[in-house]
Amino acid sequence: MSVPSVLFVCGRNAIRSPMAAALWRQQFGDAAQARSCGVIPAAFADGFMLAVMAELGCDLDDITPMALSGVIDPPAALVVSLSTAADRLARQYAADKSAEFQAWPIPDPSETGGSREQRLAAYRQTRDAIKARIAGWSPPQKAPEASTL
Repeated sequence: MSVPSVLFVCGRNAIRSPMAAALWRQQFGDAAQARSCGVIPAAFADGFMLAVMAELGCDLDDITPMALSGVIDPPAALVVSLSTAADRLARQYAADKSAEFQAWPIPDPSETGGSREQRLAAYRQTRDAIKARIAGWSPPQKAPEASTL
């Protein structure tokens, strides 16, 4: 199976998109090309995101949120929006780069209140939803070639 290079896009590049890029590489190997960005990047990565990713052995302490407008070549073959707020710009970016676009709406766990444990549970749920989506991903099937007689 050929795994495309992928660009994950969310609102702030502080939670969902860095999770997705790390989980893509974890699923398909270190050679899998995965990057992440946000429409309006946060100043720093979210601490709860760092904690729940560390639980899976993903050290993302060096993540610096980046804007979609700051993504440089090479373009990704697949652009995935993880936030409905990012869909329009991610779709346009994909069209401009002749990349496939997919929308995977994943709820933002930072909108969950409550205790530290309740918030961590929401982040784990988001992480696990992204992980499941990646585990279920498969490349588009090519149409069979017509045989010539």
